[in-house]
Amino acid sequence: MKTACARRARGVGFIQVVLVLVVILVVTVITLKMYQRSVPNLPAGGGHPARAVLDRVEMHIAGMESETDALVVTEELRKVPGVAGATADYASGMASVTFDPARTNRDQLVAAVSRAGFQAH
Repeated sequence: MKTACARRARGVGFIQVVLVLVVILVVTVITLKMYQRSVPNLPAGGGHPARAVLDRVEMHIAGMESETDALVVTEELRKVPGVAGATADYASGMASVTFDPARTNRDQLVAAVSRAGFQAH
């Protein structure tokens, strides 16, 4: 009788360990996916944007009322090919974009802000 109880206790302990490992694995995968999305895209061909000659432009963004709005504008600007970095600040109503002029231009940046639901000046 004791051996059956001892085996069952070991089985329950083993199942708990396996469940904990599965939870750790799932959390790790989710964290890595979130990190990958937060890193700006590198240009096609594997080049590094810092090796290109980059321009910087500041735009007034009309209609941003919260940090969420600034995040939406920033993410939409970062999707534009050739953009090496972008930040938007709702308090000042400004966005700053660093980009490769050989791959994008101001009109494409203004269009990205429009896709986000705001107007750039």
